[in-house]
Amino acid sequence: MARKGKFIVLEGISGSGQQVKAGIVALHKALAALNHDVIECANPDSGRAQELGMNSMVNWPFGRNARADFIFESAVRTEIFKGIVEPALQQDKIVLCKQSSISSLANAWINGCTQHFDVLRHLEKISRGFLFDDEIYPDLTIFFDVPPEEAFERVEEVLQIHHEGGIEYYRAMREFYLKELPRWRGVRVDVSSSRTQEQIDAEIIALVKGIL
Repeated sequence: MARKGKFIVLEGISGSGQQVKAGIVALHKALAALNHDVIECANPDSGRAQELGMNSMVNWPFGRNARADFIFESAVRTEIFKGIVEPALQQDKIVLCKQSSISSLANAWINGCTQHFDVLRHLEKISRGFLFDDEIYPDLTIFFDVPPEEAFERVEEVLQIHHEGGIEYYRAMREFYLKELPRWRGVRVDVSSSRTQEQIDAEIIALVKGIL
């Protein structure tokens, strides 16, 4: 693949969604103002399958089996990389992706699929083109670091969505992300309630400008 564009992934644990969404909006606006052609794609969950026209999988019982969910997400991610990301990069576009490889690996880890984790990593690599074409790899991964306590309050207490394990679920997820970041050209950005959205936006825009 003759790659010209940039592939930027925005990641965060459960409870960071509002900051990630706001970050994508701010980045898209700033990059468009600099005359960059920008497209967006999202995490390959069951809803994305329907958007991609994979009608045979729209009723997937997501969340019932972590191993099967991982394989399903890898299949959908393959469609995203081949149908959206790769053509955009060839056309010198900037791709902003809301969660990608780390998110699936993190969910598998948290749900106990740890015995042969190297196999899951290999499946994930295949979904990005390893063994078939040139592997698509992020130019930058930005981790929106929400404190586990704040994430827990947003998801469990406000949205009333409960994860087994309580606050430890969020702590373990954050720990996995922080350990993974060096593999993915990752940078941590503090998005705790002590910072304004303007401060967060300014930091992520500066990070992205630094790789252009």
